[in-house]
Amino acid sequence: MARSHKKIHKKSRRKDKQLESVFKLIFNYMLYADTSNDARRERELHIERLKELQPLAAVCHSWRQAMLPIFYQSAVCSIKGAPRISSKTAGSYGSMIRDAKLTPNYTYQSNIELIIAGNNEQYVRRLTIDMFGDVAPDVPVAVFAQTGFSNCKWYGIEKLRISHFHGRAVRNAAYCSESLTKLNSYLLHALPSLLSIKYQSPDDRHYYREFPLDGLLASTLCRIKEIKLVSGLIPDMGSSAFMPGLVSLTLHCPILTDAAHLPMVFSETLETLRMGFSSANSIWDRFYNSGNKRLSFKRLKSLILEYVEPADAKIKTASGPKPVSLYDDCYFVSSESNSIYGGDLTATSDSAFTFNSSLENTDDEETLLDPQSPTRQRFYKQMERQACKQWPLFPKLQSLGISKFPDAIVSILRHFAIDQIPSISVRDVGRGWTCLNPILVSKLTSLRIHIMSQGFASKGDEYRYQAWINRLFSVSSHMSSLQLDAPTTLPVSLPDVIGMTRLTYLSFSFRIDLGTIPNLLSRLPFLQQLAMHVHPQSSWSHRHFGLLECGDYEILAHIPPLSCSLRTLIAYVGLDMSVDDQDGINYTAEDPMAVEHELAWLLARVPSLQLFKTEDWTSHAVRKCIDDLLLHDSIVPFVQHLVDVDIVVWKY
Repeated sequence: MARSHKKIHKKSRRKDKQLESVFKLIFNYMLYADTSNDARRERELHIERLKELQPLAAVCHSWRQAMLPIFYQSAVCSIKGAPRISSKTAGSYGSMIRDAKLTPNYTYQSNIELIIAGNNEQYVRRLTIDMFGDVAPDVPVAVFAQTGFSNCKWYGIEKLRISHFHGRAVRNAAYCSESLTKLNSYLLHALPSLLSIKYQSPDDRHYYREFPLDGLLASTLCRIKEIKLVSGLIPDMGSSAFMPGLVSLTLHCPILTDAAHLPMVFSETLETLRMGFSSANSIWDRFYNSGNKRLSFKRLKSLILEYVEPADAKIKTASGPKPVSLYDDCYFVSSESNSIYGGDLTATSDSAFTFNSSLENTDDEETLLDPQSPTRQRFYKQMERQACKQWPLFPKLQSLGISKFPDAIVSILRHFAIDQIPSISVRDVGRGWTCLNPILVSKLTSLRIHIMSQGFASKGDEYRYQAWINRLFSVSSHMSSLQLDAPTTLPVSLPDVIGMTRLTYLSFSFRIDLGTIPNLLSRLPFLQQLAMHVHPQSSWSHRHFGLLECGDYEILAHIPPLSCSLRTLIAYVGLDMSVDDQDGINYTAEDPMAVEHELAWLLARVPSLQLFKTEDWTSHAVRKCIDDLLLHDSIVPFVQHLVDVDIVVWKY
């Protein structure tokens, strides 16, 4: 009997651990997940997210026991400032202002009192401070005194997160340096075990003369493991300081080519690096490794480089930045057979020339031959810089992200072993995409390529993109995730032969030809989610002649399904109901277009489908088409899944 009791106890403990693991996942997603790409969620109060999770503790005793230690891991304080009132307004409402001076001009919500009341300080590992509106830097210090935070020892807190969204701009710096000193000094003494600092306030340059956490950072650099700074100000952490143990670094600050304000970072400990800047020519100077060897990031798994256009960049055309010369696009082109940008020099030069041919006042041959021409001088200076300056090595890189690179994209990708990096995301590409080699790109596990409008300067670029798509999808590949985004106006089709048979996630943000989708689905046996921007005019009627035109619904009972793996389909048709005629197509909600009939037939041939998301007017039209299909009793057993498909309105 004792042995049986031990088994029950052991089983119970295993269940408790499993339950605790599940709660940790939920809390990590709700409170600590990276939301840098979601501006709306970035501004959500953490205390509100915490309140949403609170009812879980009331479900039962075991849930409460498993959840409470996780619930108290974060001390959260959200502060909202009252709007400032000018001296002129204060004169009109004198009595009201005098009364207001007697009470703080802010409100706050916090779980700190609850933590202290239950003697749960030992569970706390994070301190989160959210500030909204006009909140001076020393206000959190006053709030901590009110909540009792200042009366306790917080040796367990290792992570600090501060966010401040002011909501409006002022001309002069609003907060004095004494207020900043008070905050930095308080945090330094209250959090002796600090290992991670995250600060986010993109609009802080309107309110401070200096980076708000310079004092705290400068005093903790020797032990800090993680830094994330999103700011409109340049932090001054001390150029003579060293960061020997940093694991994760995120810098989104107006750092141009001068990184002298940053400390020296030991490259061999970094695992995650994300930087936003205007040029990478000197940013690597702030990293060092053991010995005098070539700089190497031996542990780095994730690298994101986000380029920011300098404030003085004023040369623009209607379609985007204007390249000065053909050589700005192609000076990095190589004829190496193993290059990701592949191809021969002639082909690359032709594509670059086509891009520039529509621009006025450009004579590339003349400017290159002229020894005094700025184009020639800049061209050779760039070549000399690259020849004498080696980029670092990234032997264990698993994920690479590049955004808004101002030159031909191949000129930066050449520094990486592309075929050895599983996941690559290239966003806001303006030039050089025609040089990307589909054969080497297909060796990736995950790929995202977003081309900006200036990458499509002529109709010829759309045809080149179609040819590139055909090559990309035809090559055999083990890629599992693919996202493609381009500002096309013509419908993009897909080849009949599909080599990417291992895809599980696929997204088209260009205008896809819906007529090519049935063949695509039938050749992707593992695809689980498909998102696409559908062109209203498709080749469906030509490719599948006889299926829709004759209205023979009975055929659905005799043709095979297109996919037995697809769970989610997202389709954005992109027609506006307020426009009576688009591309010569008349449309009303009561009379669905051919493309919506085609979507309904597509859903009917995917028995595994669970969710269909589309815009409002398309959802009504597709639902009407589905209802018409379900009126035919003879085919209902073969399209029964349509009854359970969840049709959701999706805001693009």
